[in-house]
Formats: sequence, C-alpha cells, structure tokens
Amino acid sequence: MKLRYIFTGIIAAGVILTMSSCNKLLDIPQHSVAPIDSFYQTDEEAEQGIVAAYYQFKTSHSGGTSSALWLMNFLGDDVWTGGGNRTDGIYYQYCEYTFGSDNSTVKNLYQGLYTLIYRCNLIIERVKPESEIKSRAIAEAKVMRAWADFELASLWGTAPVVDHILKPDEYLKGNSQPGELYAAAEKDLTEAIQSGKLTQKKNKNDLTYRMTKEFAMALLGKVYLWQGKNSEAFTQFDAIISSGLYELQADLTNFGTIKGDVSPEDLFCMRGIDDASNSAPNSHTVGMWTGLRAEKYNYESNAPFCTYTFGFQSSPTKKLYDTFVKIEGENGYRLKNFVCTYDRMISEFGTSVKDGMSIYDNEGFFTQKYRTLKDNGSAYRYPLPDHIMRYDEVLCFAAEAAVLTNKGDKAVEYINTLRRRAKAPEVASVDLQTVKDESYVELCFEGVRFQNLVRWGDAAAALAGRGETHPELQPDGTVKYVKYNEPGTVGFKTNKHELLPFPASEMATNPNMTQNKGW
Repeated sequence: MKLRYIFTGIIAAGVILTMSSCNKLLDIPQHSVAPIDSFYQTDEEAEQGIVAAYYQFKTSHSGGTSSALWLMNFLGDDVWTGGGNRTDGIYYQYCEYTFGSDNSTVKNLYQGLYTLIYRCNLIIERVKPESEIKSRAIAEAKVMRAWADFELASLWGTAPVVDHILKPDEYLKGNSQPGELYAAAEKDLTEAIQSGKLTQKKNKNDLTYRMTKEFAMALLGKVYLWQGKNSEAFTQFDAIISSGLYELQADLTNFGTIKGDVSPEDLFCMRGIDDASNSAPNSHTVGMWTGLRAEKYNYESNAPFCTYTFGFQSSPTKKLYDTFVKIEGENGYRLKNFVCTYDRMISEFGTSVKDGMSIYDNEGFFTQKYRTLKDNGSAYRYPLPDHIMRYDEVLCFAAEAAVLTNKGDKAVEYINTLRRRAKAPEVASVDLQTVKDESYVELCFEGVRFQNLVRWGDAAAALAGRGETHPELQPDGTVKYVKYNEPGTVGFKTNKHELLPFPASEMATNPNMTQNKGW
C-alpha cells in the first residue's frame, strides 16, 4: 500500500509551522500531497494513516540502530556490545555506561517515540469512528501511543505527555509529573481494550500480523507491574493465559530466524518485507547479532551463517550462559537453541576464528536464538519476523505478578509451562529469584533485561562493573580480558543510570525541561 505523504514531527523540533504570507496569491496548493486537514475521511485514508503508525512503531521498536531493542540490549547484561574492535563506532559507550546526553541513539529513540505519538494523535483526533476500519484504526493508535508512553516513562521518567495534536504555543512542553505517562498509557489501553475494535483471535491457529486485544492487555499488565500494581497486573496476564488462545510453540530450532514466522505464541508479530529500497524499518535489529565477520572466520560449506553482518551485539555473556546451565545443565535443549558455544561452532558448523585474529567482546559464546542464515536477506539487510510480544513473555510476567500477590500455585504453573517447553527440570515452588532467572534466559536478547534490572532494583549490582574489561576470543578458544578503563570510571551508577538523559538538543531548545538526575 502506498502511503500519501503526511508531515510528521516531534516536540519543539518536528512540527512544521505554516508561514504567514502578506500575499495570499502565493498560497498555492501543493500538487501530489494530500492536505492534512482533509485527510482521514475515508476507510482507505484511515488505513493509510494507521499503516504509517505501524511503520513508525516498528522503526522505534526494532527497526535499526536507533530503536528501543537495540539500545536496551546494549544496556543489559545478556550480550556484549561487539563490533570489529573497541573503536568500531561508539557502541562500546553503552556497555561501559559512558554515553552522554548528546548520544545519537538516545536522541533518535526519544524523537522517534514522539513521532509515533504524533502519528497516533492524528488518527485519534481526525478519524471519526464511522466504520469498523476507522474504529479499529483509532483503537490501534491508542495502543501504540500507550506503548510509546510506557517506553518514555520507564526510560526517561518525566518526559512530556502529548495526548493531542499540539498547537504552536504548546510546543515547548515541560516535564510531566511522575506517573503521569503511566496514567496516560493506562487510559489509552483500557479504552482500546473495552472498545471491542482490536483484532480478536478466534482460536490458537487464527494468526494475524495486526496487534491483538491480548497484546494490549499484556502491555497494560506491564504498565501496572512497572508501577507496583501487582494485583491488577496479575489479572491482565492471567486473563490472557485463561483465554486459551495462545500456546508455546514446541520447537525452538528456528525460534528467532526467518523460518520462525508468526505462530500461536505471538500476541503481536510484524513481518519484514524483503524490499531493498525500503530496508530500514524492515531490518530487524537482531539480524546483525550473528556477527560472523568474513575476514575473521574460517567457514566450511555446512556453515549456515551469513558472512556479511555488522558484528554488533554478537555474543552472549558468560553470565547468561551460566544462568542457563544453572537451570537446565550444559546440554539443555533451550540453551542449545539460544546460545552456541565456540566448541559447537567448530564441531557442528565448521566455523572457527582465523589464526592471528581475535573476536572483540566475545567470551566464547554466539547467538543461536537470532542467528542470521546465509540463505535469507542480502548484505546488511535481514527481513526477519519481528516478534513484538510472545506468550513466553506473558508467562514470565504472570509468574512474577503471581509471586508478588502470594499466588504460589499459579507461579509454579506458569514457570513449569516454560520449563516443559525448554525440556528443563520443573519446580515445586517459585520465589522471585526463580522468576528473575527464568526471565533472564527465556527472554534473552529481546530488549527487556535492562528495564527489568532497573525495576527490580538489581541494576547497580548487575551492571556496576560493565566495561572495566572487555573479552576477546582467541582462535584456540581461550578468552583474553583486556583492560581499557580504571575501576569506578565505567559501569552503571546509582542515582543516574536508572533513567536516560533527555537529549542535549531538547535541553538546548526547551527552557521548560529539567534534565534527569546525574546528567
């Protein structure tokens, strides 16, 4: 579907102002561009508008180097930053926590979330609910706006609330009050769910690429959980589980590859289109994770991996691997499908590090879950399915909410559902640490770890030493830890890194904004 050109913007910088003219004769309608005031009148226009919002949603969620998934995985402790070496880009700054308010990824994500909000506001305000298509577009826009508000709240805390199309005198909005963004997300999600207009599955095998009612419910559950509203969160997650509309896919072999398409496990999945002229939002961030740079590896003919990846976020941490082993042993089924050891890379896939080479930010482990196969995509472009929310994430959060509300039997049920699929030992009881460990391994590389660590109050302990040394995998399988920084100069700092900085460009142009603590 071709989209008409709709101007979009962000706070203070993204909205294009109409310039006054002394001569009205110069006010000539622009050809081939639909006037925005007369747009969104038909079903087709409403659909075009919501497609534009979906496009921006995918871009902000996982569309590239300025997406939430990209940044959140860099800030967590399940992968190393990677790259050809430490000076290959600025990405090591995330792993080391030395980035500042002028960082381009932080700025672009912040702006991208407000671009999404603007596109949603256009639909919510300008589309009239006169048909099923228009009503669905409004409901979907509310869910997407709520997702953006959730990200802004959890990552920046008091970012401005923009719940309508801003007038010129509103562009320089100040900080919101703590919790105000969460409240806005709650309102949008509740209205969208109760509208009855979101896509509703009929059974487990009724597959769709549109966001579902259950995705909105799961997102509402997360909004509640992040605020400590544990009973309300449990209600949302348990209702999804009780619906019987979702199940874990039994086979993890191609879980995160192009072969692992939409399934009964997906609450919301978006499909990348293999279109070289439109690659940015269609390239899933994790498509770069295999990181097998051709100049550094020996390959045999049976090696399934692409050799034209960037190499960033290329390797899981030993800490993650050790947690897998703690739960299911060295030969665990889930472990083998999510993380590949260097020994397996050599013995099973005929792939090894060339003599004289070393692999930066690698402790001897490779991403198997989101490996990039050589028979899909082309150089640096990987049209992977984008699994925005899966049933396994619902089960992890449901188990946590159950523990926090003293529903031990439910917590055991949810964790053991995951353990059976993983072919791991089942548990007789569940505490919060059990949930944390299960979430760590089950949801690895999916961009939730950093926000979980901050929410649990575990970030300082887990991330304090990040970046003091960096591992380098040698051809013989040994790992050399190289010291680049002095202790105390890098890593997560309490009372600072719980929230991201507001972009320097925003602070320089908006006198009504107050920077987050520590920045």
